[in-house]
Amino acid sequence: MAELVMWEKALSVAPGVSMKYWKKLMQRRADQLMQEGNDDVIPYCIATGEVKKLVNFFTSRGQLKEAVLVAQGACEGNIHGPQITSINHAANSDNDNIEKYCGMLHRVCKELAEWYFQDGRAVLAACCHLAVDNAELAMASLIRGNELELAVCVGTVLGESASKATHYVLELLARKYMTTATCFPSVAYRNLAARLLQMIPDNEILLAKLCAFYPGSSAEINDLHEKCGLPTLEECKELAESAHAGGEIFPAVKYYLLSPEPEKALPIGITYVKEQLSSPDWTVDSVYHILDLLSYIRTDRLILPKCSEERNELLILCGYIGALLAIGRQYSSIVPALYEYTSQLLKRREVAVPLQIEQLSVELEAWRACTFSLKSVPQYITVIHNSQREYSQLLSRMSEEPIKGLEGPDYVTGSNLPSHSDVQISCFTGLRIQGPAFFLEDGKSAISLNDALMWAKVNPFSPLGTGIRLNPF
Repeated sequence: MAELVMWEKALSVAPGVSMKYWKKLMQRRADQLMQEGNDDVIPYCIATGEVKKLVNFFTSRGQLKEAVLVAQGACEGNIHGPQITSINHAANSDNDNIEKYCGMLHRVCKELAEWYFQDGRAVLAACCHLAVDNAELAMASLIRGNELELAVCVGTVLGESASKATHYVLELLARKYMTTATCFPSVAYRNLAARLLQMIPDNEILLAKLCAFYPGSSAEINDLHEKCGLPTLEECKELAESAHAGGEIFPAVKYYLLSPEPEKALPIGITYVKEQLSSPDWTVDSVYHILDLLSYIRTDRLILPKCSEERNELLILCGYIGALLAIGRQYSSIVPALYEYTSQLLKRREVAVPLQIEQLSVELEAWRACTFSLKSVPQYITVIHNSQREYSQLLSRMSEEPIKGLEGPDYVTGSNLPSHSDVQISCFTGLRIQGPAFFLEDGKSAISLNDALMWAKVNPFSPLGTGIRLNPF
């Protein structure tokens, strides 16, 4: 009857032969319906307990919600196959299956979360991760979707399991309030940024960055120093001079930035970074902490004509290290822009940094050859082979360990929505911006908000090379 395509009749009499034979026949019919893409396969798989097969069927068709529903039902023990074996053996088998189904549920929830995230729905992506108690990826989805306030609330509730991500979000939120154009010299925003940073353990350097960037009067700055537990301006100057005399680079840079003459920190810090880059075995970690601290120098001091040489060198160094950080964090859309930005600054401005435009080009081509899927194309095999060594050396310089789940591009809400009638062209790609656009300080140049967020996380300065800090948060 099965051969005559009389499946209903065949299946109705198959138990008369044996339950084992009936199950085998049901599986044959299910396989046939799957090949046809027929939804009638669903009851057959449920009746025989073929959870994995049904989940894969839904997943292959992009029906991830249905796949999650089936996996969840199996985890709760609501889907059973026919009891062909003994009761004890069947009970043990069910327990083993439930453990297996839980792993499947985690996998399918992760796929559904990624689908939501790529669609610009970071909150729903986080909900998928929270449904299977994956706090780290839930927090990462909210951070990469720029849902920072919500991420702080969720992280506070989750507690220790999300503490590292929560501290990172608090730092980003503080940056949002300390660099908003309208916030300074607003005491309310200044104090809010300080309170956010004070919620993070080991926050001395973070509070120092806030105080270094604040452009108020001496009295206002000293008041902020007191709130953050830091010495006064004059005391910081004395500490800086003492640290510099003792050859302590980081304390010297920190205290000069907190002194009445923050521009004195620039030559000290930049000289140290250039010396590190001249060494053959330097790493990103060996220079990033100094560059990151220097980037919080007050903008009004950084753009002074007398600081033009140090400013140019700082922008170039931050651009190059930012490109390496972007590679490590898989921010693929901005890696070429960061290399181009650095190369253009090297070309147009008189600087003395241990970087060559030719070397930047070699590194960028190595990254392109080894990152994109060119291995199946014969003519690129030689290119990849030649680039692999350069790319491996590039990766060896990166020792940063990002928070779990933060690797990969940012997607804010509305990223997949078409742009409205006011079309904006990205100055990175020359293409129309889809979703939210972010305008740079000249009021005309625009990039996508996603690119702006990723850029700001690896290089704090504007792509226009003005020395203005970027604040897309």
